[in-house]
Amino acid sequence: MKKLFLTLFTLCSSAFALENAGQEWQEKTKKSYWSTQDKVIIGENADKKKSVLWTSKKFSDYELVVKFKTESKDYDSGVFLRGPSHQVQIGVSRSLKKDLTACIYAPVDKKGKYPAASDQVKELHKLGEWNEMKITVKGKNIQVTLNGTQTVNYDAVKLKESGPIGLQLHPGVHQKIEFEILSLKEL
Repeated sequence: MKKLFLTLFTLCSSAFALENAGQEWQEKTKKSYWSTQDKVIIGENADKKKSVLWTSKKFSDYELVVKFKTESKDYDSGVFLRGPSHQVQIGVSRSLKKDLTACIYAPVDKKGKYPAASDQVKELHKLGEWNEMKITVKGKNIQVTLNGTQTVNYDAVKLKESGPIGLQLHPGVHQKIEFEILSLKEL
């Protein structure tokens, strides 16, 4: 699988962009919570504030393969799919107080906050180790695999036709999470 190289470019003291194989990711906050080291994107919020690192480009149908890892025992992160309405959860849900990694968070669909959850999370998610997640978005269908096993196949109700992809640090918890984008391709 082709690895994408990350380079950090400083835009100003309060925002920065990451570029990987021509794709730019941007953070638009007063304080930066994201950095890079080699090919790894690192997010940390010691002050427990929220931050999202967004692609500058909007995507319709795509496949994203990402690795993630954290040493934080309590963390709440995720990948926004086409803007903030739908997310693939990574870590412990603040509201449900349980690990819902590789499950869908989509309260806008009015099918419950987590309309597509998996009972396999406990056996598949490896805390403190690298985990690989593949997210495929085609039309309103979202498929997620975690470490080679499909966790959800969900048909969204109110998913936008296109939007940016985002990496999230949820507010209310100090966490440090690392991401490596293995591939991002339009379908």
